[in-house]
Amino acid sequence: MWRLFLLLVVSTPIALTGQTAQAPAPVPAAQAPVTPLAPDAMFTVSVAMAVVEAAPIHIADQGPSGAGFRVIDGGVRNVALKGAHAAGNATTQMLRVLGDNPNVRLLFTLVNGNYRIVAKRSAGIKSLADLKGKRVVVPANTSANYFLVAMLRTAGLQESDVTLVTAPNTAMAAALVKGDADAISMWEPESENAARALGSDAIFFQDNSVYRELYSVYSTTDVINDPRRRKELVEFVRATLVAAAELQKDPKRYFPLISEKTKHPQDQIARSWEHHGFPLGVAPDLLNLITEEEKWVAAKQNRTPRSRAELAGFIDTTILKEAQALK
Repeated sequence: MWRLFLLLVVSTPIALTGQTAQAPAPVPAAQAPVTPLAPDAMFTVSVAMAVVEAAPIHIADQGPSGAGFRVIDGGVRNVALKGAHAAGNATTQMLRVLGDNPNVRLLFTLVNGNYRIVAKRSAGIKSLADLKGKRVVVPANTSANYFLVAMLRTAGLQESDVTLVTAPNTAMAAALVKGDADAISMWEPESENAARALGSDAIFFQDNSVYRELYSVYSTTDVINDPRRRKELVEFVRATLVAAAELQKDPKRYFPLISEKTKHPQDQIARSWEHHGFPLGVAPDLLNLITEEEKWVAAKQNRTPRSRAELAGFIDTTILKEAQALK
């Protein structure tokens, strides 16, 4: 009898404070373990599935070239850790992973995420300077976080002058409405969701010459210098360029697919679509932007920032040129 009782105690989860035991939350893709690909693995591209910026890659995956590559959840970190051959991600994340693998290369920028800060007038915010002492909901250590920092800098403020608030990526607008934050710095469609929810109470701060998300395509010198993988990389980039061109001609046609992949409702995608651009190249101000961004990333990682010249060495335009030359 006592033995049976002890077995029941050991094997049965005990509820504390009236709550039942729950399974641990899933590990975000940005933190999940990365398994290196086998040498003969299918050409693999890693993107954060929830971001609209990856749309051209998903469209390419559905097209004739899709049979030549597969898409997985993740980003440039997967490339750095050899869990993917190519990736899409903001430059913020490239700068964060170069310490893991200095062979990572930025090939070109696929999408500009034209960010804006959405704030509440009713919180006493009439200018950027009024954000001092306010609560801003933003995903930490991301391009949206750096956009906030860059914009604050134009008003003579630092990151420490505001209180950063965290919330799930699809619940940030709700946090703003509930009064848990006074402003939001986030990519689309959540930024547009916040603007729509606040209505006339919303005020916007946007200067994309100061900073915009440069959602770029990456690979490594290992892939670039391997004849087989280089050919696959060029074909993937070419397919993505074609898909981006088709997407710009008729965005609405692809909203169902984008919604399926990102899990964002089609109406949210439609309302926020205007805040994306498609440069499909290397912007003249790329080095200027990432040189300043690198200072912030380096401070977060407690290391010395790389110089502008060092950062220039992480850009390789040869794959883009080959892809553009394909007929």
